[in-house]
Amino acid sequence: MKRTFAAVVAAVTASTSIWLAGAETATAATAATAATASLKPPPTPSATLRVVPRWTYQDGGKIAVIAACSQRADLRVVSSKMLRSPVTLRKGGNLLIKLTHKTHPGKYAIMLFCMGKNKLIDAMDMKSVKILKLLGGFWQPDPPALPKHFKPNVTVSSGPPAPAKHRKK
Repeated sequence: MKRTFAAVVAAVTASTSIWLAGAETATAATAATAATASLKPPPTPSATLRVVPRWTYQDGGKIAVIAACSQRADLRVVSSKMLRSPVTLRKGGNLLIKLTHKTHPGKYAIMLFCMGKNKLIDAMDMKSVKILKLLGGFWQPDPPALPKHFKPNVTVSSGPPAPAKHRKK
């Protein structure tokens, strides 16, 4: 009887340990799939550009450009055909563009590029602005004002691109 009882106890213990080992591996497998399912890829970098006002007059008009990048360390570069060259915003993202009489009336695109540490473009945003000609002798509405809270970090004047310099050979 002692041998039979010992054999039964051994069989029950062995089956219980096999069952517990199977449950542990099943629990580990479901935990691993749950962990991989809960891991999300990192968000893609984004760029946000605000141009206020959307239209203004040719001579004496002002445009406020508010630029932001989702990655904090990214370098903000604002480019447009109305600017002589691209403008790099290092510390703050506020740019004031003062329009001169050399800026031709029309529709211009203002682009924001967010550049990472590797000097490659991470994100881009683009807005358009309309420049109108102020006609003398006719009534025209006043140009829209800049936002009250706007304080520019960089101020540039618009104008045609700088003439190319020819190198002497």
